Parts: sequence; C-alpha cells; structure tokens
Amino acid sequence: MTTTNNGLEALLYADTPRQEIKVERYERGMFISINNHKQGNDDLYGTIKKQYQSLLYALTGDNVSRDAIRVTDKLPTQNTVLHLMAKQRVVVAAAFHSYNAYNQRSGRGSSYNYGGYNHLHLYAYGLHHLMQRHDGGVDAAVKHIKGCLFRHNRFADAKNKNNIDIREVGVGKYLYNDAVSPTTLLEYLSLPRTNPTKECVINYMAGTLDDGGINPILYVYQTGVK
Repeated sequence: MTTTNNGLEALLYADTPRQEIKVERYERGMFISINNHKQGNDDLYGTIKKQYQSLLYALTGDNVSRDAIRVTDKLPTQNTVLHLMAKQRVVVAAAFHSYNAYNQRSGRGSSYNYGGYNHLHLYAYGLHHLMQRHDGGVDAAVKHIKGCLFRHNRFADAKNKNNIDIREVGVGKYLYNDAVSPTTLLEYLSLPRTNPTKECVINYMAGTLDDGGINPILYVYQTGVK
C-alpha cells in the first residue's frame, strides 16, 4: 500500500469550509501530490519536463517543446516572473519527498516504497486563466490534468483514482498563509529561506516545517516567451 504521509500534509488535505474571497478558483495556485511507485529521485527528475508539458497540454491542447522548458534549482528573477505572468504563462515548483514506513493504524505511508523511493509534489501557479477557458469548466480541467499526469508516473495500482491528488492553494485554513499574486509569486517561492517556519504549501514542500532542513526545490517555466 502506498500513500504519502505527514502531519502537515494531512492538514493540507483536510476539507475545510470554503470562505468567500474575491479570487478565481486556483488563482493562488494548485498543489499536486503524486503517489509514485518505486521511483527514485533520478527517475522523478527525468519526468519533470513531461509533467510540465502535461499540465499545459491538458489545458491548451498544445505540446510545448521540452527544449523550451527550463528546469533549475535557482529561483527565477523578478523580471522573469513578472514577464511570464504578463504573458499568462505557468511557473511550477517541484519537490521530491521520501516515503515513511507504512502505519497500519493511520493507513498512511508505504510498505513498498519506504527506503530509497520517493514521490513528487508540484506547486503550479498561473493555471487559473487556462482552467476558466477549459471545455466543461474548472472541474473538467482538473480531471483532464489528472488524466494527462497519469501518463508519466508509475503507480502500484494504476486504477486508483487517489494516485494523484489536486488541491486549490490559498483557501480555507491557508486563506492568508498562501495569499499569492503575480507580483508576490517570487516572494512566496522564497519563503523556505526567508520565513521557513510559516505554515504554507511551499514550506511544506521544502521540508522546513518538519526539521528545519530544506529539500531542494526545482523551478520549471518556459523560456523564449515574447
């Protein structure tokens, strides 16, 4: 059995009452957790451009060239971020997390992937414009994204719909902690270094809320955007 597990992750996944805020759905970003099966960091790293392609293909039908996708461990500059946002492009942060041992009482963890294998978390910002225009609306867009992401990930049970979990960022419990906008996106992505104790998705991905350490974060975005 394979499930991601962490106390904060359980809070992130908790269904909380939706509060009235004057923003579009997913305007503050999308948090994606993938229950990868028997994939190490090298395997997952090799899929990052494909994951990014899948997100865009699900919403636009366009298959962006991998040569036009940058994967880096260095934060983009503010000018780069603002330019991408002005062009309504998508910026993704990716992190690899190890599995904990399977806990029979909680039902979390993995008996197959504990020790040596990892799973992928993605934070995607800038998708909401495309999701609003998707045939069938936002819910159909989420379903389409899941379907496209399934192609590039390995699962213990390929028919389990819970293999990929997609959540809206900056609502409910995290209404104020994940208040992200185009002009503050870089500041948000920098939080693992500037404010590592703040409870938010990007710090969870970086691991700063667990032990004060920092998991490497990869940043993914298109290049050559004019």
